[in-house]
Amino acid sequence: MSTLIYKKMNDVMKEIGSIGKSQTNTHQGFKFRGIDQFVNALYPALTKNGVFMTVDVLERTETIKDVVRSNGNPGVDKHVALRVKYTFHAEDGSSVSSILVSEGLDSGDKATNKALSAALKYALIQTFSIPTVDMEEADSTSPVMGTTKAAKKSAIEEKIIAAATTGAVNPPISDKLKESADNIANLAAASNGAAKKSFRKTDAKVEGWEN
Repeated sequence: MSTLIYKKMNDVMKEIGSIGKSQTNTHQGFKFRGIDQFVNALYPALTKNGVFMTVDVLERTETIKDVVRSNGNPGVDKHVALRVKYTFHAEDGSSVSSILVSEGLDSGDKATNKALSAALKYALIQTFSIPTVDMEEADSTSPVMGTTKAAKKSAIEEKIIAAATTGAVNPPISDKLKESADNIANLAAASNGAAKKSFRKTDAKVEGWEN
């Protein structure tokens, strides 16, 4: 049994490289890789290495459903599900196959086309392990665990206490608090003494006036 196709498939993989998500979904705004990108990348690699592909639709189901559009008008949606087999052939007659399922939804006559495009796209991705340009190794970064508000508050309080007791703040917070308390006490005492003197002077004047 000839196995040339295995070497050919490996040679094709070497020719492809990565395919980035350069297309944008106009309705939902996400980036994706279109079928045309894969066909354009695969064609020169397949022809250079003498590999061609055939396709067999093994199973097809179709569902038609009456719907109401967002504008209130009635419409019809067609849903097509396919089971497709793609076979890659080498010049010596050896081959490898890939079978997968795909779906397509359309309000016109494009549901089958969409299903076939999706099938081909993922057959190529999975068969040739085509990477994206933005692939990231899972172990290259580590997630940072979040902290709760209570934990953050506790950490701040610990820093304040540590600064007050160790003299990290110049002067220490404890000294500032003590100084503020002493100033308040002195002001209160001075105010109280001034009030008493004022009352005494008033009493003296009253007594002198009565005499």
